[in-house]
Amino acid sequence: MGFFSKARFAVVALGLGCTLVSGAALAAEVDTSTRADISIMSRFHFATHTLDFERAREFYRQIGYTGGFGDFPLTNTHQMARALGMFDVCQYELVDGEVISLPTSTNAANIDLLQFKVPFNDAPPYDKPNHLGMAYAALRTTDLASDVEFLTSIGAALLSEPFGTPGDQFVFFRDPDGVLFKLIESALPHGDANADMHLVEMPYIGINVSDLDQSLAFYSMLGYRVEPLDQEGGDAAEGRAWGLDQAFRFRGADVVLDGGDRHRLRLIQWLDPYDPDPPYPAPINHRGIQRIALMVPDLDHTVATLRARGVEFLSDLAPCCSGTGSDRSGIVHALDPDGVFLEFVGPITPRPPKPQPAHCPALEIKMPGG
Repeated sequence: MGFFSKARFAVVALGLGCTLVSGAALAAEVDTSTRADISIMSRFHFATHTLDFERAREFYRQIGYTGGFGDFPLTNTHQMARALGMFDVCQYELVDGEVISLPTSTNAANIDLLQFKVPFNDAPPYDKPNHLGMAYAALRTTDLASDVEFLTSIGAALLSEPFGTPGDQFVFFRDPDGVLFKLIESALPHGDANADMHLVEMPYIGINVSDLDQSLAFYSMLGYRVEPLDQEGGDAAEGRAWGLDQAFRFRGADVVLDGGDRHRLRLIQWLDPYDPDPPYPAPINHRGIQRIALMVPDLDHTVATLRARGVEFLSDLAPCCSGTGSDRSGIVHALDPDGVFLEFVGPITPRPPKPQPAHCPALEIKMPGG
């Protein structure tokens, strides 16, 4: 798709085609000598967009997302609109938004929950977890059977019955907007018998890719270590748990940040069945998981370093997020090899605010409740 140059990234040509290889061999073939010095510190959140903020917020509160912080401007500068790929509007407008958190989580499990007003793409999110792009987020529980019972009681849609046995099982469910989550149990059930839900962390976010070798080279360049998956497919029974209704094959690996918060992303190249539809395009206002925010210590340095490596950005960075344009932090979106949006967030060198374009009305900053 031309989102970055293989030559400039020195992408490793493994020559594997559709042949499945051992995890050790896959890890050994990834070239780590071309890593960029950008020092990713943490996965701050992933963003998902909803048709109804209050309905979605209540759902997440019920499953354990009782923390959060908001009070962000509902409108912002033209630079911020451009940073989200909204090039043909003077200002975007939100109905509401909050970065919600799972207080008991052992790692970063934040979700940037937003309801856009202008502009907004209300098309449904991915129907199945094998679609190219950020397809789902994994949530680990200590009592899957109890959680499934509660999810069913509040009307959450499940793709199937749980697959596996107690202590090693999973099931996919949807939030009120259809966003997919993979609920995982990896130890025998335990925890508070009186609790509604038993979520303890968000172990990874699932990203489906068209070329695993190319994507591993990209994320290795960003500073991630490759940890290949043992699994290479499943039978028809497991396929049904993925909503696929057939046996399946894939190549996959986790990419792990060894420093900072040590988060991981799960990259899977589906071989059969393969869905070639591309990820959500810009602007970043589609229902579903459309971007991951990664924190860096120096955003200006990150942008300069990655541009020199041939990384494509959606726009120039934008001061964020007060609405004044004079912030000491900023955001920018890089595109991975399939066009998935990686939002980099971090301190920037202070700069004078830019005026709104001549054809735009004066900047109007609306605040929640205002």
